[in-house]
Amino acid sequence: MDAVWPDRLGVGDRVRLDGREHTVTGVYGRLLTLTDAVGSERHADVVTLLRSRGFSVPEQTARAPGAGPPRPAGDAAEGARWWLPHVVEVLTGLPPGAPPGTRPRPDFDPARRTLGEREEAKSEELRRAGLRGTSARTVRRKRARYEAEGLAGLADGRAGRNGGLGARWDPRILEAMRQVVSELAGERPGVESVRRRVTRLLAAEVRSGKLVLPSRTTFHRLYAELDAAGLIVGPDRWPGRQVVVDAVRLPPLPLPGGGQRELELVFALDLDTEVLLTAVVREGSRPVDGAALLARIWMPADRRADWLAGHGIAVPDSLSAEKSLPPLVRPQTLLLDRAAPLPRLADAWRRHGVLVRAAPGALPYPRHHAEFVARQLAGMFSACLRSMRGDQARDAGWPVDMVQGLLDVWAQEEWNSGELHRQQGEFAVPQSPRSRALRYAVLTARAGWVATPPSPEVFAGLLPGARRRVTASGLYVNGRRFDSPALDAVRRRHPIEVRRDPYDIRHVWARAAEDSWTAVPAAVPAPLLPLDRIPIRSPVSSTGGHPVVARVQEMGSGRTPTVDAPDRSRIEYHAGLPLHTPDVEAVIRRAEELVLLNEHTSGARPGLVVSGESGTGKTTALLVFGRSYTARARLPAGSTRLSAVYVRVPPATTPRMFLAELARQASAPVRERAGAAELAREVSDALNRLGTGLVLVDEFEYLHAARGSSTPLFDTVDYLCDRVPATFLFAGRAAAMPCLAPSRRLLHLALGPMPHDRAWRDHLARTEAALLLRRHAPGSLPDMADHLHQLTGGRADRLGYLLRSGAIRAIRDGTEHLSRALLDDLASPWHNSRR
Repeated sequence: MDAVWPDRLGVGDRVRLDGREHTVTGVYGRLLTLTDAVGSERHADVVTLLRSRGFSVPEQTARAPGAGPPRPAGDAAEGARWWLPHVVEVLTGLPPGAPPGTRPRPDFDPARRTLGEREEAKSEELRRAGLRGTSARTVRRKRARYEAEGLAGLADGRAGRNGGLGARWDPRILEAMRQVVSELAGERPGVESVRRRVTRLLAAEVRSGKLVLPSRTTFHRLYAELDAAGLIVGPDRWPGRQVVVDAVRLPPLPLPGGGQRELELVFALDLDTEVLLTAVVREGSRPVDGAALLARIWMPADRRADWLAGHGIAVPDSLSAEKSLPPLVRPQTLLLDRAAPLPRLADAWRRHGVLVRAAPGALPYPRHHAEFVARQLAGMFSACLRSMRGDQARDAGWPVDMVQGLLDVWAQEEWNSGELHRQQGEFAVPQSPRSRALRYAVLTARAGWVATPPSPEVFAGLLPGARRRVTASGLYVNGRRFDSPALDAVRRRHPIEVRRDPYDIRHVWARAAEDSWTAVPAAVPAPLLPLDRIPIRSPVSSTGGHPVVARVQEMGSGRTPTVDAPDRSRIEYHAGLPLHTPDVEAVIRRAEELVLLNEHTSGARPGLVVSGESGTGKTTALLVFGRSYTARARLPAGSTRLSAVYVRVPPATTPRMFLAELARQASAPVRERAGAAELAREVSDALNRLGTGLVLVDEFEYLHAARGSSTPLFDTVDYLCDRVPATFLFAGRAAAMPCLAPSRRLLHLALGPMPHDRAWRDHLARTEAALLLRRHAPGSLPDMADHLHQLTGGRADRLGYLLRSGAIRAIRDGTEHLSRALLDDLASPWHNSRR
């Protein structure tokens, strides 16, 4: 770049690319929309744009109000920038941008001088330089305002005293107003209601004497002014506004030879988007390098991968071009909750312009929310480690480097880009926009700007470094050897500067030339590289891009394992053995006919009610049909459509509660106290927008009319069937089905135990043909048809349990066949319960 490296790019900025000037007219995540003088548009990723040849930023517009932290303007900005290095030196002992290894001056060393002594020393230094108005009290005031407000706090307050709304009041009051209004989404609360809620929210700060609330009259006036200016419900959130750094312990990991490994997860989380900016694993009391943590946050992983690929180093598959791009965030405020385990973190971040605040001084919502997310992070990542994905690290004894490699992949693929929809695991589409990555994209579009990554020089300067001599065999850093042909020019000469990421042992950065850095790979590949190729997400079809959701596969489809397959594969196959009874197949055929009928009609759309006792296959029929329908939908990756919705009704559910659950599934914005009529309207509109073609409702017997309600239950069902161009399938026990009898839209299909007839024997024969047991004699199950019907009573759930668990036990004990004694032993709990 031939101009100053910008810290952000946003709407209105003028950029020069390929010899032509463009204007940024749109931002969505990391994607910028550029428009030239004749109106032609082009889209470019901000990281790709910055490394393009001939790119520059000749002009940037001022940031819109509410789209970021306030910046001092004019002479106030010059004064703030002048004070910044002095205040940072008082706080940390070193000015901003000090080279690594620089020792603090004796009067400003935090290890020798108290904060008050450092303030006195700075005041005396400025007085000796001939500057007036730099008393120790002034230095102390500047330091306190910088800790509370960042760079804006160092500006002369008289410059904007008359222009800023609410400038005389603590910013926590404005933040509390916004929080209260956001919690009452969809309503327009009265000012007095807001005042009472704000008073309760800030009661602890008021009692401790840290905060003074305005009077009732002043609060009303302040609220009216802020509301009229759009500062309460306006776009007050953006990526990087508040970043919390915290540590949470992972459950102990068992070692192969006995004992346990205690690991701690240190993570940085953007509160507004819940995007995981970075996470590192440490063992014991190993300190966290604050500058390296900032480098991992500020520089996206794909940008680092580009540098590595440019130096001939293989990059993980998870960072290939077709994957989702990692969010790009530049922290502006750091909420640090635990100062004891992270002693040097705050000083490192202050030196790079990040405002540091103690989390106990923050509002209750960020503090409690961060604690909740920390518990969620530890639980989800621990489950990932204990799954098949962590087998390689477990067998190797849980080395920290391998766990870190798995964490890097999991954070981006599962946490940031993973599906956030409530129906995870059933019909969710991989790479659905309902993810934390979407929140990041939406907030950048609302703010109108996106942060830019640091330049290579700044990034390398954030990493810890040392000087090493290049020997004949290469560089030795932290007990590991790194070598590259690029080091031949400096081999066996004077020591060179080397920098490394403490949490990535695959390479180091060496300054082989005067003005450039070279990536030097490890001589022995790190053991964490194979972990990058472990498939985290569900497999996706290479032709249609739709999820492979139908886990129950057709017999003889060619995708099942063979009889000679390993025991583990055959156990997994038998655990999901397809056992479609004739009744289940009849329900699927009828549902397919209704879907085809409703897709080509504009009138009344009939639905289906599947009734029956427990264990007759109602839920199985709904799930199998839902998975096959979703697979046939062939939605492309990133599609905003939601082809199928699955709702399991909890006990004692009223029609309004049912509609509210549908609204949550469809992400419909409804008021908290909305009535049934408004909910039904919002649900139908949301399902229409999402293009939903199938709505599955299980355990419908728990749905009942509210006490005292004059609206029959079937009226709500009829309304949804008429307004939503989808097929509704309901399943429930027969005892509750008469309540839907008057419905004009629903067809009834009853399921029951299979009778002991020829269809029963044919079903056993088809099931036997699907078994993968090496010593099972053909015809054994049909010969036991009478006995199996007596054991199960013709119920599909009991028959499925006997055959699936019997096959698994036969594989594990080596008998490899289903015997009458084995099936009787598995069915013994039913006989004991009857006795």
